[in-house]
Amino acid sequence: MNEQQIRNILRVHFGRFGSPIHRLYTTGEITEHTDQALRDRMVQLTLAARDPEADQIEDVIDYVTQVGCRPPVTRWTTSATRGQQ
Repeated sequence: MNEQQIRNILRVHFGRFGSPIHRLYTTGEITEHTDQALRDRMVQLTLAARDPEADQIEDVIDYVTQVGCRPPVTRWTTSATRGQQ
């Protein structure tokens, strides 16, 4: 999964400014709270019968688990945009 795929999935789910999902979406930062925030969102989507979206969030959870905690990523949005071209 690359940066653009993550941003595409999270675009409609990133929540309020400063939330762990928002920070992942805007900067690529992964904190100890990111995984739980994504899991909470996945549950909300599942309960709302939005299973395809929940499956996409699960893919992002897999990415976050593999990568682990990290600070904001330099050029996160520009590298994501480059991947789209």
